[in-house]
Amino acid sequence: MATTTAIKITGEQLKALGWSHVNDYMVRDLNRTLEKYSINTPARIRHYLSQTAHESGLGKWTKELANGKIYEHRKDLGNIHPGDGPKFKGAGYIQLTGRKNYQQFANEMGDPRIMEGVDYVSKTYPWASAGFWWKINGMNKACDNGESVEQITVRVNGGKNGLQDRWEQYGRVTKVLV
Repeated sequence: MATTTAIKITGEQLKALGWSHVNDYMVRDLNRTLEKYSINTPARIRHYLSQTAHESGLGKWTKELANGKIYEHRKDLGNIHPGDGPKFKGAGYIQLTGRKNYQQFANEMGDPRIMEGVDYVSKTYPWASAGFWWKINGMNKACDNGESVEQITVRVNGGKNGLQDRWEQYGRVTKVLV
C-alpha cells in the first residue's frame, strides 16, 4: 500500500512548473481534485501533473482542439445521437471524451449541467474531469505499481505521443515538488 501524504500544490509551484492562467480557483480546484481522487502520493502527483501538463499545454487548452467529428457515432463512447462527437469531445486537462464518460462524470459530481458538453466541462471542471478520468482508468494503482512515464503515457495517450515532453514535465514536477 502506498504511503499517503497531505500534499497541497500552491499557485507558485504551478507557475514554477510553467502552467499558464494560474489563479486561486484553479489552485483550489486542483487541490480538491487531488484529495477527491486520492492523488496523494509523490508518484501519483508527479505522474498526474506531468501528464496533465502535456495534455493541456501547461493549462493553455481545456478542451480538445479538433472538432470532435471523429467521435461521431462511436458507440464505445456512448455517442449515439447526431452531434454527440463534437458535443462530447475531449474536455479538461486530460481529455475526458464521450457521452458515456460525461454521464458518469455528471453522476459522480451530481451536476447534470455536465451533459451540456465540452464547453461547460472545460470551463467548470478542467482538473476534476481529469481526476475522474484518472480514477476510472485505474491510474493510482498504475503509479503505485511503479509504472514508468512511458507506461503511464501509453495509458493516457494510447501511444507514445509527446513522450519526451512528458519525461521533461515529470522531471520538472520532481524538482519543484521534491
